[in-house]
Amino acid sequence: MEKSEASRRMAIRRRAPRPLPRRDEVFGRTAPGDGFLHRTPAGLKLLGLATLTLIVLLARQPLLSLAVIGGLLVLCAAARVPAGMLLSLLRRIWILLAAVLAAQLIFNDPLTAAEVLSRILACLLAAQLMILTTPPMALLEVFRALLRPMRPLGARPGRAALAALVMLRSIPYLADLSALAGRQARARGLERDLRARTVPLLLGAVAYAQDTGRALAARGIDDLD
Repeated sequence: MEKSEASRRMAIRRRAPRPLPRRDEVFGRTAPGDGFLHRTPAGLKLLGLATLTLIVLLARQPLLSLAVIGGLLVLCAAARVPAGMLLSLLRRIWILLAAVLAAQLIFNDPLTAAEVLSRILACLLAAQLMILTTPPMALLEVFRALLRPMRPLGARPGRAALAALVMLRSIPYLADLSALAGRQARARGLERDLRARTVPLLLGAVAYAQDTGRALAARGIDDLD
């Protein structure tokens, strides 16, 4: 009798669903600490990011972009932000970066490929460092302030800022969903079937958007202006 009861409990434990692993979010999280970048106003950091991005994109110099990347790593260490958190973005999108590099090497010369890739890396790391040192609500307030002058034209700054914040929060979920769709396709022997990889991703993205919309509506999104 005791053996039968023990077997039943073991079967229940085997059938119990395992908890989902915690996602390694890339966007929408803040690095722990209180360094000087954490204390810098969000508006000033956003202005610095815009200026740095404009310089990198207009200069079109690989050496300048590499210098910016080095400066960002030094700034990251000075602000006591874990380098792993900053570089986690590159780990998540390395396939996309490799595809960009391959395309540039095929259609352009190596110098142009280095220029394009270095500019992308510099802009991405700068944006990631700003996000890691800025609370999401502070960014929300900055977006609202920037959009407030457009209110007479019918714009609703609160809703637009919230949409930007939701977009940042959605990126890690969609990245995980894409990886899951790829694993499922490989398990069925359909790793080369584009439809087997994209259809589950699209359906999951639509379901996520619907769930997010219902949750925001239940919390009074129509009251934002």
